[in-house]
Amino acid sequence: MGRRRWSVLCPFLLAVLFILVPDLPPAFPASAAPSDAPKSVSAKPATAQPINITAERIEYFKDTEIYEATGSVVIVQGSLRLTADRVTIMMLSGTLFAEGHAHLKDPAADVWSDRLELDVNTSAGVITNGTMYFKESNTLVTGRLFQRFSDDHFRVKDGTFTNCDAQEGQIPAWRFTFKDIDVNVGEGIYANNAWLCVNDVPLVPFPSITYPFQTARKSGFLVPTVGYNTVFGTTAQQGYFWAIDPSRDLTVSPQYMSNRGYGSDFQYRYFLDRKTKGQFLMSFLQDTEVSKSRALISGTHTQQVNKDLSIRAQAFLLSDPNYLTDLSNSGVQRALPSGDSMLYVNQRFATGNLYLLGLYLQPLTAGGKDTFQRLPEIGHRLANVSPFDGPVIVSMDTTVANFYRDQGFTLSRVDLMPTLSTDVINVGHVVGFTPQLRLREVYYTKSVGANGLGSDKPASRETFWASLEGTSRLVRRFGLSEGQSLLHTIEPHVVYEYVPPTKQSDIVQVDDVDNLLKKNLVTYSLRSRLLEQGAKGTSNWLDLTVAQSYHSGSPQTEHRQFVFSDSPEFGTVTQPIQPPATPVPGRKFSDIWTRMVLGNPILPVRGTDPFGTPLKTTQIVKPEGKLLTLTLDSFYDPYRGKLSQLNTDLRYQDDSLWYVEVGQRYTQDGNRVRRGDIWNPISFNEVFAPTQGIQFVTATAAIRTPLGWTVGARSYYDIKDGKGSETDIVALYQNPCRCWSLGLFYIKFPDRTQYNFMINLTGIGWTENFGTAVVKSILSPLLVGERGLPWSAPLVKRQYAPETPPGIGPPGQSTGGPP
Repeated sequence: MGRRRWSVLCPFLLAVLFILVPDLPPAFPASAAPSDAPKSVSAKPATAQPINITAERIEYFKDTEIYEATGSVVIVQGSLRLTADRVTIMMLSGTLFAEGHAHLKDPAADVWSDRLELDVNTSAGVITNGTMYFKESNTLVTGRLFQRFSDDHFRVKDGTFTNCDAQEGQIPAWRFTFKDIDVNVGEGIYANNAWLCVNDVPLVPFPSITYPFQTARKSGFLVPTVGYNTVFGTTAQQGYFWAIDPSRDLTVSPQYMSNRGYGSDFQYRYFLDRKTKGQFLMSFLQDTEVSKSRALISGTHTQQVNKDLSIRAQAFLLSDPNYLTDLSNSGVQRALPSGDSMLYVNQRFATGNLYLLGLYLQPLTAGGKDTFQRLPEIGHRLANVSPFDGPVIVSMDTTVANFYRDQGFTLSRVDLMPTLSTDVINVGHVVGFTPQLRLREVYYTKSVGANGLGSDKPASRETFWASLEGTSRLVRRFGLSEGQSLLHTIEPHVVYEYVPPTKQSDIVQVDDVDNLLKKNLVTYSLRSRLLEQGAKGTSNWLDLTVAQSYHSGSPQTEHRQFVFSDSPEFGTVTQPIQPPATPVPGRKFSDIWTRMVLGNPILPVRGTDPFGTPLKTTQIVKPEGKLLTLTLDSFYDPYRGKLSQLNTDLRYQDDSLWYVEVGQRYTQDGNRVRRGDIWNPISFNEVFAPTQGIQFVTATAAIRTPLGWTVGARSYYDIKDGKGSETDIVALYQNPCRCWSLGLFYIKFPDRTQYNFMINLTGIGWTENFGTAVVKSILSPLLVGERGLPWSAPLVKRQYAPETPPGIGPPGQSTGGPP
């Protein structure tokens, strides 16, 4: 009963309490003196987040539920932040008015204006004479009237947009003027009645224009490219980029060449996850000069199925062997002997791996229908197992390969190679010795008959490789100033190798496994290094290696012919199963090999994602100070007392101002030393058959001028023939704020000349063609980390103060419009 009686009395007592207590006053009266007014209050709209108001004076009118704030007003609502001289908030309608230096800031953009109207419940509003800056895309939009539909959707009347960093009072180098645009952050800008203005001079009209923000990949037309080639004639290409989804895209680029015909490129890229990615290109041309269709397919695929299973694939297929010779502007591609396609599947285990390999070679400048194809090869490796935890380390390599060719005969090969070794045996902690023994059994399903032709009779070969390797390392450190030190290391190395002679006249020669020459060889080398170490890291002063081999037994007396691409034998359609042997002079001592590196190689590195976009987290290496690098690689013939080979590269760079690089290649007529073999990569047991000499030089240089131009050149000159094989001249102009650039290049080949241009509007896009790679390779060492380049580069954002609008003239002022 008591509990029921209390529930009845409760409403009555509460009613009496409200009658006795007078009305509560508002948070602060309208007539409150400025000194008594609070500096900060909170208000709660009907259907939105709370609003925090901070100002020198705040008044609240209870009857109309209106807040008026004046003097250094700051309004915060969630991620929205508004500053102004005076702000009025009508809570009943949810309308906010801001006047005087209004600055609205949200995660997507900054807006400056004289007057701003905003709905605090929906974030929609109207902005008069405003300036808007989008951080991620570095885009600046001005307009007479802005309609703000949401945080990322705007519509603007009578204004401009640009990505140019003009300072206060300066005219931007370029901008678009428009009558009406629609802005979707993360998607793009869609403008009507637009003009492209350069220095506020209207040049190109656009009835409508669309371009995506760089915050996302969007479908659309790419910047067209045009050019001229003395072989292809006038060239033009227009690409369309289709963003299928966030992880896949397709680019279709129809092209026209006035002297060769028409066709298109199709590039498909995918990035399914961090472990699966790839890209493929198909280039098609209806060649009017030879009246036939021609095509190229190339691409790669990589996939990490799990932590132990990986798949790699590569395709390079052409419609005809002369495709690259006729249509490629790359000297490297035109010299390719074959197009290589490959499938490689690898499964790792705790003590080794198992792999499957398929390799197809499409003959281009060498080979034919009787070229051996490796279809397939299966291999297994057992690595470094110590039976019963003993001192002997056992490894085992097993491969089974099937060699197929369209014309001729096929064969299979089984290769077994167990290896026995030990850990390094230290003698007095000064010298370490490592013995090794490799037994090799190779079985062939077919062989070479007595008449030199293929035979169905199987063949086999048994041999072994025995070695004893000795190494040592001497170290001394010298102190330098400012905490730096100089580390000097000397590393002597000696290895003795023995392989008994075996009969090979009945073995089909496919690769190095089938050509195991006898070996009774001592190879000795000395490596000396000087490294400067300190707080800034390690830098190389000197890295010098000298090596030579000595034949303890009888030296080599014959070798198969080494064929150059310009010799009559190169390009034959016949791959002999036993190449003819050529006599070579036998010598006890090999040529002396010397390799020296002075200084640190200058290698600016910038990583990209699978679609070629620069990674924001990648560190960009920018050269600083004066840097000198010299690389020398040579062979010295002790019998003739002169160099048999000499290759040098000298490079000097002064910060980002200029650099020069000179390279030289020289090989004398006669025998050519072969470095390394299937047993040991550092040995000199063989020489190739006599060949013609090589002598040419390369020179590259680039310099930044004070007028915004960076110019460079590269040339290849054949000293022996007295003619140049290629000359490249490039130039790139960047305006002071790096919001646009113009690239020019001239490429001279022996049989053709090509010149073209590239244009970049920062944040919108750039033209790209074959010359882009040439310009980039020559000028990149001076332009590391800069924006506004006509190739993929990191975006450098504006450095405006948070409360300061960009300086391109009064907000809403539209200059440079159509007359």
